[in-house]
Amino acid sequence: MHKSEKEKQISKMIQFILTESQEKSEEIKLKAEEEFSMEKNNLVQEERFRIIKEFERKMKQVDVQKKIAQSNLINHSRLKILEAKYECVEDILRIAHQKITKLSDNKEKYKEILKELILQGLHKIRETKVLLQCRECDLEIVKSIIDDTVQEFMKVAKMKCSVTVLEKDFLLSPPEKGSNKPSCCGGVVLNTPNGRIVCTNTLDYRLLLSFEGLLPEIRRLLFDFDQEQEN
Repeated sequence: MHKSEKEKQISKMIQFILTESQEKSEEIKLKAEEEFSMEKNNLVQEERFRIIKEFERKMKQVDVQKKIAQSNLINHSRLKILEAKYECVEDILRIAHQKITKLSDNKEKYKEILKELILQGLHKIRETKVLLQCRECDLEIVKSIIDDTVQEFMKVAKMKCSVTVLEKDFLLSPPEKGSNKPSCCGGVVLNTPNGRIVCTNTLDYRLLLSFEGLLPEIRRLLFDFDQEQEN
């Protein structure tokens, strides 16, 4: 083979190698670009999903916080309403208590009340020996009516009974204006000598019992009426 032909052959081979290398290089480049594009899309998609998930999480968190805030507001409002209702009911009890403090001002009427309270206590205890406590300021009134009251009880109950009015162990004193210290508006406390049976029949206690019994009706009259007005 001539030298010129060899050179041509070599030149062709070099050209083939260069062309093949260029094609391979283009192939690698295209594949790398495709892989980069796919990877980029995957990363973008993952980041998009992450952002969406984070947004949803924060929205749920905001929604939960909003519901908690609304619930707290509602509970606070309900508490304020309950406090207002409680104060309203307490005002009624306070007014009623103020009224019973004046019952003993009318001596004759108060004497009848004391007699009735003693009779009720005796019928409840139904014992032959009874100790009676009253306020110190009521002692003379009680002593003036006790004999007739006991006689009336024995006649109705058909049993003997003796009542000892305690002249040293008194109930609390009447309420003092502007004072919050414990007091007694009147009435009596009856008990057996051994202390086994006690009947508290003071005006304060009777008021409390009556108030507790009427409380559902008081609430209905006060607050059901308010709801009807709103409707």
